[in-house]
Amino acid sequence: MEKQLKKIKELFEKSQKILILMHQFPDGDTIASSLALSTYLKRQGKDVDLAVKGEIPKVFGFLTAEVQIKHDFLLGDYDIIVAVDCGDALRTGFPSRLAEFSKTKPLINIDHHFGNNLSKITTVNLVDENAAAAAEVVWRLLKFLDAEVDSKIATYILAGIYYDTGGFQHSNVTIVTLEIASECLRRGGRIGLISSNVINSKSLSGLKLWGIALERMEIRNGMVVSFLTRKDLQMCGAESEDASGIVNLINCLPESRIAILFLEMSDGTIKASLRTEKDKIDVSRLARLFGGGGHKKAAGFSIKGRLEKDSKGWKIENI
Repeated sequence: MEKQLKKIKELFEKSQKILILMHQFPDGDTIASSLALSTYLKRQGKDVDLAVKGEIPKVFGFLTAEVQIKHDFLLGDYDIIVAVDCGDALRTGFPSRLAEFSKTKPLINIDHHFGNNLSKITTVNLVDENAAAAAEVVWRLLKFLDAEVDSKIATYILAGIYYDTGGFQHSNVTIVTLEIASECLRRGGRIGLISSNVINSKSLSGLKLWGIALERMEIRNGMVVSFLTRKDLQMCGAESEDASGIVNLINCLPESRIAILFLEMSDGTIKASLRTEKDKIDVSRLARLFGGGGHKKAAGFSIKGRLEKDSKGWKIENI
């Protein structure tokens, strides 16, 4: 990884206009990791933009309240693009555009997902599949760059780790994860602020949505499944982001080997979120069968269709 770190340092030194790209349906890790990196680069006098295809979930407003984030961009505006926590080309939301950019300019991939196919078009791949979060990889980069990690950056790194480990509850937590988290706390990382916003902040409409998902739970041969439709969201006055965390909750059943939540999205697709805590099960393999991806114990995919219920139960109708 030393070689990749040196190359990224070189590219940053040569570049003035930098775009940091988060993944679609952004979560706490991609948001916080991108903010940590952009904060450092801006302090070095760089012109930095953040971009994501889609909206930032309201729950992460405590991180992004004072930050401007683009939802589109022009390739010609930047000397370099950095994709953070994107997993694969499709998840960036701009696969063809990035492929075009990489033909003439540097594209950096910072990630922790297994099987990240961005490596086919990127200039540098800083990927550690053993890292619990992309924030761990960004931390390593910042330390290599001799960045001054103050309370602001420490809070961003801590938030990314906190989110992707479920508040340090998931089995992806390692000694390295805890060492980084401890260092962030020593540098003023605000774990109380993070936990109160990420874990303990739920709206009334969101809780109503969770109630529907819990009521619909089905257990099939060790698989816990639930379903949420667009009508459910409209009835509760909820957004799709309010479903975040449901799959982790239904995976808590002792008899659960795999948990899956199917959620209808506004664009005519169904988003499936998969979780497991079993060491012998790899849900990312299942996700990849449907064009998705992720980690061994947390993955997802999207397919065209809508959810319908008949006398036999819930099913996916192709559209």
